[in-house]
Amino acid sequence: MNERRRRLIVAGVTGLAMLLMIVLVLGITLRGRGGPPTAQQDINPTGRETPRNGFPNFPTIPTMTPGPSPTPLPAPPRGTVVYERSGTIYLLVLGGQERTLVPAGNQPKIAPDGSRVVYVGRVGNVASQLLVVDTRTRQISRVTDQARDPALPVWSPDGQRIAFRAAVNDTTEIFTIGADGTNLRQVTHGQTAADMATQPAWVADGTAIYYKNQGDGAFYRVPAAGGAPTRIHAPNGQQYDLAPSPDGKSLAFTQRAPDDQEFALYTINADGTNERRVATLPTITAPEQLGGLAWSPLGNAILVASGGSFREEVYDLATARPTTAVAYGAWPSWIAAEIIAP
Repeated sequence: MNERRRRLIVAGVTGLAMLLMIVLVLGITLRGRGGPPTAQQDINPTGRETPRNGFPNFPTIPTMTPGPSPTPLPAPPRGTVVYERSGTIYLLVLGGQERTLVPAGNQPKIAPDGSRVVYVGRVGNVASQLLVVDTRTRQISRVTDQARDPALPVWSPDGQRIAFRAAVNDTTEIFTIGADGTNLRQVTHGQTAADMATQPAWVADGTAIYYKNQGDGAFYRVPAAGGAPTRIHAPNGQQYDLAPSPDGKSLAFTQRAPDDQEFALYTINADGTNERRVATLPTITAPEQLGGLAWSPLGNAILVASGGSFREEVYDLATARPTTAVAYGAWPSWIAAEIIAP
C-alpha cells in the first residue's frame, strides 16, 4: 500500500513538471514569431500622477504675463445733429430717427442751447433771407430783410448773435446781427473785389470771428466789433470748412495739397500753428463734394459731411479713423443736448 502511494505521488509530480515545461515551450514559441506587439494599455490617460492617497495631482497652471489692455471702443456719439439734405432740414437725436424740421431751407445751424435753428429760406415771395425756427413750436421768424444773398449763418457762443456772409457791391463781406433781427453790423471791409470774405465761424468767447478770404484762400480772424483782420493760416493748396473746437483751442478744416488727388481733414491750433493731417477723405476730389464740419460736443471727434450724398462720418481724433456714420446731409451742427422736436 505504501509502495502504491509513493508511485502515485511520483507520477503527479512528474505530470505537473511536464505541464510546466509545455507552457514554457509554448510561450517561447509564440514570442518568437515576430508578430506586432500587443499595445500597452494606457492606465493613466490624463498624464496626472496619482499619489499614494488616491487623489490625482492636477498640473499647475502657469501664471500668464499680463499683456497690453485692448483699446476701448469709442462710445456711441450722443447729442443732437441738424443738417440739410436736398433742401429739407432735419433734426436727429443720435441713436434715434431723423425728423423733418423745415421742409424747405438750407445751410442750417442749431443754437448752442438747442432752442432754435437759423437757416436760409424764403417767406412768401421775398428773396431768401435768414430765418429762425423754434425747435419745439416750429414757429418761424425772420432775422434779416435787407441783406443781399445772405448765406452760411452761425450762432455766437451765447446764442445772442448770428454771423453770416452777404453780398456787398461786387464782393461778399461778413456781417453780424442780433437773433431778434436788430443791430446789423458789417464786420469785414475788403480792400478789393477779390477780398471776398466767406465761411464765418465764432471764436469760443465770442469776441472775434474767423473767416476765409476767397482772394488769397487764407483763414483770417477779425474782431466781432470790426477792425483789422489777422491772417492765421495760409493755404497749402485749397482749404475750406474752418470749424473751431468747443474749447476754442483748435480749428478743423479740409484741404487738398497741390500734390494730392483727394481732400484731407486737418487740425491746427487756434493761432494757426501745429498743422496736423488727421485723415484722408476717400474719393473727395472736388470742393463741391465737401459738406461742412462739426466738432463733437466733447471735442474728441469731428463730424465730416462729404461725398456725393454727403455721408456724415464721425472721425475719432485719437485713432484718426471714421468710427460711425450718423446721417446723410450737409452743413451739420452738433450740440450735446438731446432735443426732441415734435
